[in-house]
Amino acid sequence: MMADRWKHPWLGHLVMLVLGCCLPDSPPLAAEAPWADREYRYIVIEQSVRDVLQEFGRNLSLPVEVSDVVDGEVRGDIRASTAGEFLAQVCESNGLGWFFDGYVLHVAARQELSRRTFDLTDVDIPRLRAEITQAQIGNPLSALIRAEHDSLEVMGPPAWIADIAQRVEALRQPSAPSIPAEVKVFRGSVAQPPGS
Repeated sequence: MMADRWKHPWLGHLVMLVLGCCLPDSPPLAAEAPWADREYRYIVIEQSVRDVLQEFGRNLSLPVEVSDVVDGEVRGDIRASTAGEFLAQVCESNGLGWFFDGYVLHVAARQELSRRTFDLTDVDIPRLRAEITQAQIGNPLSALIRAEHDSLEVMGPPAWIADIAQRVEALRQPSAPSIPAEVKVFRGSVAQPPGS
């Protein structure tokens, strides 16, 4: 039983995602991407998953960035009525994760998912929370702000982690400059008026 647990390392990430969505400091998932509800019908006849995803992007006029690690074949008909359902089925059956940054759909293999903790010292946490909630479009994604520790734990595809890193740094307020604690001593002489 214990050996089976390590055959699927992404399972731990999935548990983190579920816990991240349920804990009180965690923002809820944002609304779907605008293209997700569009009607989408596509017949796959033994095609590479990379080709299927690129064609998906072309059909929706959506830039798609597929990781070099993504490989495999899609076989059989995918029964989906919307673009979001189609993407979910392709990703689930091929062990993929995705993130939509508002412009580009990023697709990565599950083994590329990672976790990172950010220090939130001097970061506007309420604004960061609002931005993360708005940007959290993908699967699996997790973002958990731990205000009591001034930290943010995120898990997801590399593009999601990079997006969060940019947001954290953009909202980091410069700390107040410290006043130097030194005293300068100038040596000199006192001039005496002539004739004294």
